[in-house]
Amino acid sequence: MKFAIRLPANILYKALTSPWEATLHPQKAVHFARAVDELAYDYLWVAEHILQHPKLVPSMGAKFYEGVSAAGFLLGATQRIHLLTYVCPIPYHNPVVWAKAIASVDHLSCGRLALGLAAGHLKREFEAIGVPFEKRGAICDEYLRAMKALWTQDQPEFHGEFVSFSNMVFEPRPWQSPHPPLLIGGDAKPVLRRAATLGDGWLPWQTTLREMKSAVAYIYEQPAMQVRSRPFEIFTLLAEIPEDDRLNFDKMRYPRYKEETVDLVGRLQEAGATGMVVHLPKTDSYEECLDWVRWFSHEIIPLYRT
Repeated sequence: MKFAIRLPANILYKALTSPWEATLHPQKAVHFARAVDELAYDYLWVAEHILQHPKLVPSMGAKFYEGVSAAGFLLGATQRIHLLTYVCPIPYHNPVVWAKAIASVDHLSCGRLALGLAAGHLKREFEAIGVPFEKRGAICDEYLRAMKALWTQDQPEFHGEFVSFSNMVFEPRPWQSPHPPLLIGGDAKPVLRRAATLGDGWLPWQTTLREMKSAVAYIYEQPAMQVRSRPFEIFTLLAEIPEDDRLNFDKMRYPRYKEETVDLVGRLQEAGATGMVVHLPKTDSYEECLDWVRWFSHEIIPLYRT
């Protein structure tokens, strides 16, 4: 079982974050990254949005870093921990330029980058970036295939509806072979097929235990899973998602004590999870939050290490 901990002040969802995060100095992000680098966590995770609609700011906030550049900065400040983007909307990024950025960060960090990716869901964000919202699924599939060609072929060649290139050389390649892990986020069946066919894992999003079990079974029914050589990871939120209102952040229950945490991890693991996406608790200060992060590392994570 692997564990990914959230970077503070990177998202400001009202239901999920503490008031002090809104004014946290950026250097505290470096301090936090270096602190968890010395703990037992496998990943530090950062979220991404490019723009935010004013109507959503009161509930979601608007402070999101660009995922890969933020990951690169934090990887440069650490020695061991891996960085996970959770999640980057694929259609927002030019696949050729983004493939270079990803390869650069992965190469310079000696393979400590993992990519949580999704199709995106905020139509106004797509409009501002100039990407057709209704084609986001097809764009995701094509961009992933194009980036894989750049990362793996000696003279990359790809011809599609949205991107085309040939007779070129792409270096450096990612440090990880064939590329950093690609974990696909979302719950719809096309997303699950994308995860099985083009990804290296799945990121459920506010998915109940019942839904998760069904989705995992569907993923493993896909033909691509029968010939897979790379491990397939399933990282899920360490949270109890209500069956009757799963999209309501206020009703999600996050375990904070040892017994309830172990119980929930066990049930999520039974449903197919191989990793936990850990949110920070609501606290009165950064220091109190860091104390909890250390407690979790010392008291919970060792239970899942052999």
